[in-house]
Amino acid sequence: MSGSAGVAGRSGTVPERVRLAAVFLNGDYEEPAYYRGWAHAADVVVAADGGARFLLDQGVCPDVVVGDFDSLPAPAVARLEAAGVELVRHPVRKDRTDGEMAVEEALRRGAGELVLAGALGALDHTLGHLAILRRLAKRGVAARLVAPRLTVRVLTAPDEARLDAPPGTRVSVVPLEGDALVTLEGFDYVLERGKLPRDACLGLGNAVVAAARILVHEGAAAVLVEDGHEAFGGVRRGTWVTAS
Repeated sequence: MSGSAGVAGRSGTVPERVRLAAVFLNGDYEEPAYYRGWAHAADVVVAADGGARFLLDQGVCPDVVVGDFDSLPAPAVARLEAAGVELVRHPVRKDRTDGEMAVEEALRRGAGELVLAGALGALDHTLGHLAILRRLAKRGVAARLVAPRLTVRVLTAPDEARLDAPPGTRVSVVPLEGDALVTLEGFDYVLERGKLPRDACLGLGNAVVAAARILVHEGAAAVLVEDGHEAFGGVRRGTWVTAS
C-alpha cells in the first residue's frame, strides 16, 4: 500500500528518507478510524495473520500478510489472493510468533520506522510485543506500539526521548531488564540519574508538567504515554555521553 513517507505528529513528519511500516497484529482494534489512519499514513502495510481480518473489514488491502494462517478463515484468504496481496506462509509449529515474522518482513522491505497496531489484547502476546520493541530498540530501529489512548516505546541505554505530550498527560516508565538508571525532566515527579527498581512500581503514574525528556543511562525501560498520537519528538540514539 502506498502512502506518505511518514506519519504526522504534533512534532511534524518523519523525514522523507525514512519508510514507515504499519504492522497490524491479531489483537484488539477498539477505534477503527484511528487504525485506518495509520494504514493510510504508512509506506508499507504488513498484516500478521489475523490482523488482515481487521484491514479487510475496513476496506484496506495490506501489501503482505505473514503467518501460519490459522487465524484467517478461508474466505478471507481468498479475498486477499484475489486482490493480489502477497501471502508469506510459515508452519504452524515454529519458534517465532506471526508478529515477530511480520516485523522482520517490514524491515526486509526497507522500513526505517515501525508502528505496531493491534498489539493489545491477550496478556501473553502483549508482553511478547514489548519484547519485540525491546529487540528493535537494541538494533537502533525506531518502533512503537500504538493504540487510540496509548503509545509505548522502549528505550535501551544510552538513549533519550523528548515527549510531545501536553501537560497533564499520564506517563509511566517501567524497567525491563533489571534496574534502570534514568533521568526524568519536565514531570510531576522528576529524577536525576535515579534508579527504577525492577521489583517496585516507582515509575508508574507520573504526569507531564512541562517539556518532558526521558534519558535512560543504564538498562532498558518501556515508556507508556497515554496519548495515541505521541511521536516522541524524534528519538536520538547514542548521541549523548553519560557522566562518569
